[in-house]
Amino acid sequence: MLHVSIPARRTGNSLAARVMTPANYLRLRRKASGLTLEQVAKRLMPRAGFRPMVVAFLRVLETDGCTAKHRDHIDRLTSVFPLDTDVYYQLVNDPADKMPRICSGCGCSAYDPCKNGDEVCGFVAPDACNRCLGETAEREAA
Repeated sequence: MLHVSIPARRTGNSLAARVMTPANYLRLRRKASGLTLEQVAKRLMPRAGFRPMVVAFLRVLETDGCTAKHRDHIDRLTSVFPLDTDVYYQLVNDPADKMPRICSGCGCSAYDPCKNGDEVCGFVAPDACNRCLGETAEREAA
C-alpha cells in the first residue's frame, strides 16, 4: 500500500515551486538536527532488517511533490527531531499565499523555533532566522 501522495502542485520552476514544500521542510528540520536518514531510521526502527525500508520511505517523504498520507507518520518523526506536524500539513494543504513563515536555512518556524539553551531564534529576514543568518555571515567573514 502506498503511504504517500504525489500531487501535481508545487513542482517545477513555477513560483509555487519556490515556496517551501513539505519535503523541503522535513529535510531542513532533519539536517538542522544533524541527523542522516539512516540515523532517523535507526531511532524509528529498532529491528535492523526493516531499516532500509524506513530509509526508502523517508527518502520519498523528502522528495518534492510527495507527502505523507497518514498524520501519524509525521507525528512519529517528531520523536526523533523537532518539527511541527501542523506546519507540515499547512504546507501540504494550504495555498502558497497562506504558508507559515519558515526559515529557508533550517526549516524553523514560530511554532518550532531553533533553541540554543534558553535562547530561541527569531526571524530577521522574510525567510531566515537570526541563527542561520548569523552562521552565513560567519562563513562569509572567514
